[in-house]
Amino acid sequence: MLLSVPVVSAEPISILQEAIPQPVQIIAVLPPIELPDISYGVASWYSKQDKFIHIHTANGEIFDDSKLTCASWDFDFGTSLEIKNLSNDKSVICRVNDRGPAKHLHRSIDLTNAAFREIADPKSGLIRVSITKSN
Repeated sequence: MLLSVPVVSAEPISILQEAIPQPVQIIAVLPPIELPDISYGVASWYSKQDKFIHIHTANGEIFDDSKLTCASWDFDFGTSLEIKNLSNDKSVICRVNDRGPAKHLHRSIDLTNAAFREIADPKSGLIRVSITKSN
């Protein structure tokens, strides 16, 4: 009875390298495109005169409704946000230093009185806005 035994031949490495496709040469590397994260919602404003406003904001600062700051649940303290009033295209840059608005109100962001005045009449109370991280 004859047994057939497979024969393994070892090819030189140079022959194998010719069979492997050569890497593609990269001529230019473009930086990744970072699209702005934009959210939409309703903005309101708050002031020292509001009965539930504390002396300190959630990050420990003394609350000052004349500063361009805001309260948000979605962004870290210190984040600069561009808030744009969708009805008139006016915008303001605010720094997050507080938490809010109250979740049961279904609002996206609370602006200080000064920040709200930059983009709308406080008598309007609520406005539709876009919220974008600012550089």
